[in-house]
Amino acid sequence: MERNKYGVLDHDVTMPSGEVVYNPMRVVPDGDGCEVVFTLRRLTDMSHGEFARDAGLVQADLQRLKRVLEAAG
Repeated sequence: MERNKYGVLDHDVTMPSGEVVYNPMRVVPDGDGCEVVFTLRRLTDMSHGEFARDAGLVQADLQRLKRVLEAAG
């Protein structure tokens, strides 16, 4: 597989309903490190509570990614 030199990590997530949700994600160089940018979108039929839960799960995933990358660096 060719290395992604643009930092694009966009991906699709298939929901239990079968709906596919597009998730934009970028890695931007920042000095000796980088910044990871993930766009979280609220689906039209999502309650505020469901969106808050999703936001918490994404935050936990990004914190886990940070730990993994810092340990490898």
